[in-house]
Amino acid sequence: MAKVRVKYFGRLRELLGIKEEEYDAYGITVADLLLKYVPERHRNKSKEWMETIFMTVRDEVAISKDGLPILKNYIVLVNGRNVKLTYRLENGDEVAILPPVGGGYFEN
Repeated sequence: MAKVRVKYFGRLRELLGIKEEEYDAYGITVADLLLKYVPERHRNKSKEWMETIFMTVRDEVAISKDGLPILKNYIVLVNGRNVKLTYRLENGDEVAILPPVGGGYFEN
């Protein structure tokens, strides 16, 4: 089985109570990981997980015209690269789920 390491940051780390974990995830997509694998492992937090990371409509994950779930400004990196939700995970991949970034200071 392929091992994939998933790292959580910000609100997701607080929600799940962990920094990272491993999944057996041979050939699944990033969407599969986020929609199925993480919620199944964290059943007591699955509803809040879905509402935190995805756009929802009436407690259902919103789906784009191309059939993929719509993230709430989260960035998903695989091995340090921004990837689409259709990316197929391979053995040894490291997935980082980064929260929306905001703030900063601008001076004229």
